[in-house]
Amino acid sequence: MLPVLREQLRVINPWLEDDQVEEVVKHLTASFPSTGLLENNKHLFQLLLENTSVSENRHTGEKSPTVRFIDFQQRDNNRFIAVCQFKVRILGTEHHIVPDLVLFLNGLPVVVIECKSPKVKDAIPEAIDQLLRYSEQRGAKGEGSAALFFYNQFIVATCRQEAKFGTITTHSEKYFYRWADPHPRTIDELEHGTSGPNDQQRLVAGMLDRNNLLDLIRTFTLFSTNDKGQAIKIVGRYQQFRAVKLAVKRLLEGRSTRERSGIIWHTQGSGKSLTMMFMVREMYGHAKLSNWKVVFVTDRTQLEGQLSETSQSIGFTVKVADSIRRLKELLRADTSDLVMAMIHKFREADLSETFPELNTSPNILIMTDEAHRSQYKLLGANLDKGIPNAAKIGYTGTPIDKTERVFGDYIDKYTMRQSIEDGVTLEIVYEGRTHNAEVPDQAAMDTTFEDVFSDYNLQQRLEILGYGTRDAYLEAKSTIEAKAKDMVAHYLTHVYPNGYKAQVVATSREAAVRYKTYIDAALAAAVADLERENPRKLHLEQLKAMKTDVVISGSHNDLPHLKAFSDSSKHEASIKSFKMAFGGEEEGVTGDMGILIVNNMLLTGFDAPVEQVMYLDKVVVAHNLLQAIARVNRVSGESKDKGFVVDYVGIGHHLKKAIDTYDEREQKEVIDALSFPEEELRELKDSHATIMALLETHGLTDLTDHDAFFDVFYDEDLRFDYMLAFKELTKCLNLVFPARQALDYMADYEALTEINVLAGKHFRDERLSMKGIPPKLRAITDAHLESRGIDVKVPPISILDEDFQKDVGKRGRMKTKAAEVEHAIRHHLDIELDDDPDLQASFAQALAAIFDQFRDNWNQIYEELEKLRDRIINASKEPTYGLHRKKQMPFLRSLRREIFGDGEIDEDAIGSLVDLTQQVFLMVERELRLTGFWESIPARNKLKSDIQKTLLAPEFSALPGVVANRAHIISRIIEIAEKKETIARLPGGLSEQIAIKGRSSW
Repeated sequence: MLPVLREQLRVINPWLEDDQVEEVVKHLTASFPSTGLLENNKHLFQLLLENTSVSENRHTGEKSPTVRFIDFQQRDNNRFIAVCQFKVRILGTEHHIVPDLVLFLNGLPVVVIECKSPKVKDAIPEAIDQLLRYSEQRGAKGEGSAALFFYNQFIVATCRQEAKFGTITTHSEKYFYRWADPHPRTIDELEHGTSGPNDQQRLVAGMLDRNNLLDLIRTFTLFSTNDKGQAIKIVGRYQQFRAVKLAVKRLLEGRSTRERSGIIWHTQGSGKSLTMMFMVREMYGHAKLSNWKVVFVTDRTQLEGQLSETSQSIGFTVKVADSIRRLKELLRADTSDLVMAMIHKFREADLSETFPELNTSPNILIMTDEAHRSQYKLLGANLDKGIPNAAKIGYTGTPIDKTERVFGDYIDKYTMRQSIEDGVTLEIVYEGRTHNAEVPDQAAMDTTFEDVFSDYNLQQRLEILGYGTRDAYLEAKSTIEAKAKDMVAHYLTHVYPNGYKAQVVATSREAAVRYKTYIDAALAAAVADLERENPRKLHLEQLKAMKTDVVISGSHNDLPHLKAFSDSSKHEASIKSFKMAFGGEEEGVTGDMGILIVNNMLLTGFDAPVEQVMYLDKVVVAHNLLQAIARVNRVSGESKDKGFVVDYVGIGHHLKKAIDTYDEREQKEVIDALSFPEEELRELKDSHATIMALLETHGLTDLTDHDAFFDVFYDEDLRFDYMLAFKELTKCLNLVFPARQALDYMADYEALTEINVLAGKHFRDERLSMKGIPPKLRAITDAHLESRGIDVKVPPISILDEDFQKDVGKRGRMKTKAAEVEHAIRHHLDIELDDDPDLQASFAQALAAIFDQFRDNWNQIYEELEKLRDRIINASKEPTYGLHRKKQMPFLRSLRREIFGDGEIDEDAIGSLVDLTQQVFLMVERELRLTGFWESIPARNKLKSDIQKTLLAPEFSALPGVVANRAHIISRIIEIAEKKETIARLPGGLSEQIAIKGRSSW
C-alpha cells in the first residue's frame, strides 16, 4: 500500500519533502540485501526499529535527520488497516494467492492470517501449510509470493475457536503457540458465552490490540539460532509479554525496594532467558528506566551471547564480571549499563566476604536466573549490602520455598500445567521402581528396589540388606549392577526404539563412575542377545555404535578413576554429541552419545530435547527435584509425546513430602503436571474403545472386510474421524507398549494398521500412511504387514499400467471399484500432469462432469471413469511430432488450444505449431540458463519481448488470433516455463502485485 506508506511517512515526519518521501519509500521497498526471505525479513525488521535518514531537514537545516517508519510513542500517528481476501499476483504468471486477512501497519503487511472453515479437517495444519505455500517455503516452484512476507512480523492460523501464531521460520504446528492471555485486558473483559473466551478471541484481543502489536514489534521480537544452528525469528509468548509488562509496572510504580521487587515463576522450557532479554528492551524503552544499571546474576554462558546481541540493538554493551573484584568495580561505576555476574566463575571464598557499600542509587535492577540456588544466597546477601537500594527480580523455573521469598511476592506465574496445555512442554510420566516402605506389601518388597527416600525403619531395613547407610546401599556395586540392567532393559524397550536418549542421575560421583561400567556391560549383553534374535527390529548397528559417558565435577585430590571423567573439554564434546540426534554429524562430532551419567551436573539449565527419560537414583527434593525431572519435558519430534522419569529411590511414593517446602497450592500445581503409568493404561483403554465404537457405529465390525471400510471411508469426513482416532490410539500405545497390559490391544492395532495402509493406497491418501507410526511400533506393524503380503514401499498401481483393470476387478462392490479408479485418476492428474496445465484442466473437467451427471449411479460412474481412463492412456500415446513429451509437448498443447481451440487441424497447421513450439522452447531454455533469471524483471521482460517478436513473424502472425491474443499466449508460455523450473522468487515491489478485495481499519 504505497499511498498509505507515503501518507504516514508525512504524518510521522511532517518535515519531509515529496522527493525525500520517495527516497525513503525506495529504501524500504526496492533495496534488499538478498533474494532470501529470512535475510530480507531481518533487514527490514532492523530498518523498522533503527529507522533511516535523509541528507537534510530542509526546514531546520539539520543534517542526516532520522526518518521513522513507525511511531512507537504515539500510537495514533500510525495507521492500522485490515484487508480481507488480499490478492497478490505470483510474479511471472497470471495466478494469484489470496490470504484471508492481511494486517497493514502504515501500509506495510506486518501480519498474515489464514482462516479455515470448521468443516476443513486438520484445519490448523492445513492453514499452516497454506501460509508456507504463500511464503514459498515448501520447496515447490512458483506457488506464492515471498515478497509479501518480507515485512511480516508474525503469522496466524485460525479455525473458529482455535488460533495459533508463529513466525516465517515456524514450519511445524508443534511450534505454533496459543496466545491465552489478552493482557493488559482481563479474560472477563472479553465478550464470551458461558464457557469463556475462545483462543481466537484471546489472540485477537492480545496480539492484535494496536498498542500490543507495536510493543510486540519493538520489544518482543528477535532473531536467533536454534540447536541445529539454523537462523530463526522469535516473537515472545503471552506469559513473557505479561511478565515483562507487570515487572516494569512495578519498577515504575513501586515506592520502595520491596514494592519494586518480586519473583517470576515460569516453568522450565518456557523461555526464561528470552524473558530477561525482553525485560531489558522494555526497560530501555521507558524514559524513566533508560538510565538504570541492570545486573544479571547467572551461570549460563548462552545468556551472555543473547544479551550481547540484544544490547547492541538498544545501544548498550554487556560488561562481564568473571570475578568478585571485577563485579565490585562495575557496581561502583555510576553508569547505566548491563552487568553480567557469571556466578559459576566466582570463588566461594570471595563470595563469603562481606561487601562494603558500593552504590546507593535506587536506579539499579538485579535480575537473578534460577533464584533459588544456594550460591546465589551468598552473593545475594552481599549485593543487599553493596547496592542496598537496588530492586531485585528473581527468575525461577520452580516455585520458591515458602520460607525463602527474599525477592518478595510473585510478579507472574506460568506453571507446568499451563505450559503442557499450551504445547510448550510435555507431560512427564513418573514411574516408580521401588516398593513403598510405609505400605506393607511383601510381594512388592521381594520384586523391586529398596525405598530409601522414606526414613520409616530405614536403618533396620538397610541392616537386613547388609548396609550401614543409605549411601552405602546406593553406591554398592551389586545394587548398581541390578539397577543398570533394569535401566538398559527399560531404555531399549521404551525409549531407544523411537530414537531418543537417556540421563542417569547417581547418588555420588563414585556411583556415577560405577554406573558407566555396569551400563556398558548391560548394553553389551543386550547387543549379544539382539544379534541372536531381534523381534522388534531395533537399529542394531546404531546401538553398537552408541556411547555412554560420565559428566561429573572434579577436585584436586580426586583419584584417577574419578579424574578421568571430570575433564570439561571432554564434557563439552560428550554433551554436544548427546544433544544431536542419532545418526547426526556436525563439525566432526557424531550423535552417537546415547546415555549421560551425572551426579550434580546437567540437572539445571541443561536443555536437550532429544532426552526422553531420566533414571533417578539419587534422593533429591523441592526445586532440585523439579529442575532435574524437567530435563525430559522438552518438545522434540513426532514420536515424543511425553517424558519419562524412572525413580529408583522411592521419591514418587512420597512426592508430597518431597515438595513439602512449597505452599499447598503450588504442591498441587506440581503434582497435576505429572502422570503415572496407571493413567497411561486408562488412556490406552479409552482410546481403543473410542475407535472401535466409531467403526461399530458405521457397521464396521469385521476388521478383515476391507471393501466395507473402503465404502465407508469414501466419505472423507468419516475417513478423517478414523484418522484422528487411530492417531490417538497410536499415541497411547506408544507410551505403554511393550508392557504386558498393552499386548491385549496389539491384534486390533495390527488389523487397523492394515486397513490404514490399504485405504491409503485405495484412495491415494498419504495421510493414511505409516508416517505417523513411531519406530517402536513400526517394527511390529511392518512384520504384520509383511506376513499379510503387503509391501508399504510398493506404490499403488498406475492407471497407465496394463494390470490396473485386473487389480480393480478384485474388488467386490461396484462403489469400491469406482472409488479406486476415481482416486487413481485424481492422483495421476495431480502428479503426472502437474507440468501440463492444459491437459490437466481438460481431464479434471471431464472427471467433475461424470460425477455431476451420474450422481450415486455407481455402475454408470464406473463405466464412464473407465472411458476417461482410456482417454488419458491414449493421450499418453499421442504423437509428439519429434518433440520431447515432457519438456516440449505442454507448450505445443497450450499453443494449439490458444490458437486453434479444440477442433481438428490439418498437417500444415500442425507443422506451423511444431515450428513455433521449437522456437519458443529454445528461447525459454536459453533464458532460464541465466543465473538469477527469475529475480530479474529486465530478463523476464526481454524473454516476453523475444516471444512476441516470434509470434509476430510472418510465418506465425497469420495463424488465427495470434496477433490479437498474443499477450495471453505469452502469459501461458511463461506460466508453463515456471511450472517446469525450480525458481527463487523476485523481491519486487508489492505495488505491482496486489489487488485488494475489502479493507477496513482496525
